[in-house]
Amino acid sequence: MDVLAEHRGSTADVLTFAWDAGVFRADHVMAALGLTRTTALRALDTLIELGLIRELSSSEPEQGGRLGRPARRFALRGDAGIVIGIDAGHRHLTAVVADLAGRILAREQVEVRNSGYVPGGAADDRVAEARRAAALDAIATGLETAGGSPHDVLAVAVGVPAPVDGEGASPSHSNQFWQLMNAGFRDALADSFPAVRVENDAALAALAEGTLGAARGCDHFVAMLSGRRLGSGVVLEGRLVRGAHGGVGELEGLSFVPGVAGTLGIGERAENWVREALEAGRIPAEHPWARLSGVGVTAEAVLATARLSDPVSRPLLEELGDLMGRICAVVAHFYDPEVIVVCGAVAGALGEVIELASAFVAQELELPPPEIVASELAGDAVSLGAVSAAREAAQEIALPLLSSRRRGDD
Repeated sequence: MDVLAEHRGSTADVLTFAWDAGVFRADHVMAALGLTRTTALRALDTLIELGLIRELSSSEPEQGGRLGRPARRFALRGDAGIVIGIDAGHRHLTAVVADLAGRILAREQVEVRNSGYVPGGAADDRVAEARRAAALDAIATGLETAGGSPHDVLAVAVGVPAPVDGEGASPSHSNQFWQLMNAGFRDALADSFPAVRVENDAALAALAEGTLGAARGCDHFVAMLSGRRLGSGVVLEGRLVRGAHGGVGELEGLSFVPGVAGTLGIGERAENWVREALEAGRIPAEHPWARLSGVGVTAEAVLATARLSDPVSRPLLEELGDLMGRICAVVAHFYDPEVIVVCGAVAGALGEVIELASAFVAQELELPPPEIVASELAGDAVSLGAVSAAREAAQEIALPLLSSRRRGDD
C-alpha cells in the first residue's frame, strides 16, 4: 500500500518545512502551514515511516525550559540519502558528497585528463569524454570515502563554466567551448541517479552566497566569479535569473566595454601582469614577486603580498581596481543589485581592489551603488552551491522515490 495515497499534499508540505527547519515540534508545523494537529502529526508519522524524519528522544531536555510533559520533537534524517555537488571546472573537477541535511561527508578533486582545449581550436570529443569520466570517478571515490553507495544517492548537481538553460542544456558556441564544458553530464548521470541538475557555475555560486555566504537575506544580488574568467549568477526578487538560453550572467557584453574588453578573470589578469613585469625586469630582486617563476606565478601568490602601500604592486592593484570598478558599474546598471559578491579562491585577497572598485562605482553610478564585498566561501562557492542545488532536487523527488522503494517498485 502506498503510504502517500491519502493526504499526499500535506505530507509534501511538511517535508518542505522540515527540510531546513532543524529541530522542530508539531506546533511549529501547524503555525507555518496552517494545518490541524491531527493532519500535522499524520504527515509526520508518514515521513517517519518513510525514513525521512526522525523523532528525537524525550530524554534530552528541551531548550527554553518548558514544564510538563515534553512535546514530541522532530528533525530531518540526514542519513536518509546522499546528495552530490560537482564543480566541473575547466582543468579540475571537485565533487562534494553530503547527506540530506547538507552535512559534508567527503570532498574529492580530480584532474580532467585531455583538458587541453584551446579556445578557437578544433573541438575534440575526447575532452567531453574525459570530463564525463572525471565526474564519474570523483563520485565513485567520494562515495567510497563517505561510506555510501550509488543507491544512496538521491540527486547530483553539476556546475559548468557555460550558460545553462532551465533544462540543463547549453547553447552552441562558435568554438564549441560551452558544449564541451557542459559535456553531456545530465544524460551521462541520469541513468545512475534519480535526479540530475546542471547549472552554470556562477549561478551555483549565487545559490551558495544567498544561503550560506555574504548575500544571506538579500533578494537582489550578483555573485561574480573572478578567477580564470568572469561570470556572474544573478538573483533578483529572490529568484535565480537565467534568461532564455541561460546567458543572463555570462558577461559576454564586457567585450564592448573600454578598459575591460572581455571576460578574462581578475586572477588570470593578475598572473599575466606579473609574468610580463618579471620578463621585462620591472620587479626588484628583493621583492617577494621576484621569487615567483613558472607555475609559481599564481593569483593567490601574487595577491597575497600585493599592497597599495608598496610601489611595486600598487600599479597592479590600481589597474585591477579600475577594471573591477568598470565591471561592477556595468553589472549595477543592468541589474540594480543591493550587493555584488566577488567569489573565487582569490576573493579574500582583493580587499584593496574592492575598495578601489567601490569608489569607482560610487562616482559613476546614478542609482544608489551596490555594496561590493568579498565572498566568505573562498573557492568553495560553486561546489557548496551545487550541494544546495542537489538538496533542492532531492527534496522534489524524495517522497515519490522512497514511497516507490518501500513498495518494492525498484
